[in-house]
Amino acid sequence: MNVLRSIVRIGLIVCLATACIRGARIRTGVNPKVDRTQTIEFKVPVPPGMMEDPQERTEYILNNYWQNYKPEVDSVSLEQAFSNWVALTSYVDRPLAVKSLEEGYDKAPERIGELAERYLYDPNSPYRDEDLYGALAAHIGTPEMLALSKLCALNAVGTKAADFVFEDARGKRHTLYEIKGNYILLFFSNPGCNACKEIIDQLVGTEFINDAMKSGYLAVVNIYIDEDLDAWREYLPNYPKFWHTGFDPLFILRNDSIYHIRAIPSVYVLSSDKTVLLKDAPTERMLEYLESVLP
Repeated sequence: MNVLRSIVRIGLIVCLATACIRGARIRTGVNPKVDRTQTIEFKVPVPPGMMEDPQERTEYILNNYWQNYKPEVDSVSLEQAFSNWVALTSYVDRPLAVKSLEEGYDKAPERIGELAERYLYDPNSPYRDEDLYGALAAHIGTPEMLALSKLCALNAVGTKAADFVFEDARGKRHTLYEIKGNYILLFFSNPGCNACKEIIDQLVGTEFINDAMKSGYLAVVNIYIDEDLDAWREYLPNYPKFWHTGFDPLFILRNDSIYHIRAIPSVYVLSSDKTVLLKDAPTERMLEYLESVLP
């Protein structure tokens, strides 16, 4: 499919999904107030006519995306442009996406900073990308944002996921790295969480995913990180029996020391050697990825 044509079909304003939030939202210090009386539209750069390759055209746009920004750009137009920018980043290498985001922030720190936080870092956003936001936080460079960038860097895509101990309902302890499978779906969930239940239903209700889980090709490690173990044990029958379900007996997963779990549910996809392939992935992105890699 033509990359640019596919972007046009992407919704221009984010409709945030529902998640069970753990704790207060971290603020970046940017000012979300924007003058709503502005009327100038944001102009996306147009690739040269001789440039026909979709990948080259996309890279050209990202390299020049913010050159037409002016302070008078209308707020709605800027948000539409930012949502399209987010969609384009999935088609380019990460260094180019980071460079483009930094250039946008340098042009309009408050406005792009607020949009980046809402689209890339808010745990409710279907476009969230903690690794990309962490790179921006490092670029901003204030003590608060540098600390945040270190949290965002935990278990980045392409790195090995941190190992941890979990305990099952029979009291037996396991580690993440003991679990075998061509792919590992690491699922942080809570009993009674409606969003968690929706993910479970989608995984079990999708035939090829359910078959992969039953065969062990896709192993699911389903972890409860909080303290109400009575509620967790009562809810156990709702989890598939072929999942590796347990809780964190050491209570380290909730303290941001080895994982930065900002909301429940949170889903990671790992390779067989526990390399992070998707991090805190929105459900739609996770399902699309599984469809592309599972037999």
